[in-house]
Amino acid sequence: MFCLGLAIALWWGERALMSPSAYAQAEEPAVVRSLSLAELPTLGIASEMPALIPPSLRQSNHPQNRRGIIDGDERVEMLSRSYPWSAIGLIISYSDSDSAQSCSGTLVATDVVLTNAHCVLDYETGEVYPSIVFAPNVINGTVVSTDDITEVDSVFYGPAFAEDPRAPHPDDWAFMKLKQPLGDRYGTLPWQIIPPERLVNDYEGEINLVGYSGDFPEDNPGKTAGVHLGCSVIDQYEDSLAHDCDTFGGSSGGPLLVWIDDQPYIVGVNSAEWVRPVDDSDSPEWIGVVNFGVQIPRIADFLETYL
Repeated sequence: MFCLGLAIALWWGERALMSPSAYAQAEEPAVVRSLSLAELPTLGIASEMPALIPPSLRQSNHPQNRRGIIDGDERVEMLSRSYPWSAIGLIISYSDSDSAQSCSGTLVATDVVLTNAHCVLDYETGEVYPSIVFAPNVINGTVVSTDDITEVDSVFYGPAFAEDPRAPHPDDWAFMKLKQPLGDRYGTLPWQIIPPERLVNDYEGEINLVGYSGDFPEDNPGKTAGVHLGCSVIDQYEDSLAHDCDTFGGSSGGPLLVWIDDQPYIVGVNSAEWVRPVDDSDSPEWIGVVNFGVQIPRIADFLETYL
């Protein structure tokens, strides 16, 4: 277990702010509802979820069909409309008509997206964001069809997170129920229950993180997902995964993927970053130290217990 120095500062993964844009609906959206534990079965999820790969979608294991930044930025742009990249999208949470925040998420069922709890819960108010939209497979700020930009109907987030929304939080996970099914057109990604020690020892250099970072790509930040191919889970920290994949605000909720027998699986959910200043000025630049993610076994155990 590695140690974190006192000089390290924390940035939340969703802190890349975005102004309301074309992703917002023209009409007044309905308020997002927070599901109770008794309503959890209505999400239609389970501790093990299958993949859905639409036959109309081609498949590719490369995100191009061809600053929690650690030791240099190794991200590439996700320019592919192929599966599994098609199942990953941009989340925009509106706190009011003048401000919004961005995150990332993955379709795990036809109408359910896996992301972070802090992407759906406004930690300043303690309430669920009143309006949240999900845009699948955003590339250069565009989608295949604007009809597929859908509002979120309801959310269920890790109950322990609401009690103590610190970071990194091992239960910083959430499911968003969409108002329309997208998985039958964009596909869904399954998760794989792999213990952290196995991720560290057996999958070194095989992790792939996808997220809509607010600093990437440099000429159009947040409008195309960045992908770090071949990073690693390096340890555990307070029941969270510690990883060295390059991230920045907006990549919260993005999946940590591995390929097993040619099938991509979610093995973690990116959630937070530790950074430290590189100088002592009043406005220092920051450098990434290590990043964090939520363990899939923790989510699956919760579902197994309460479903």
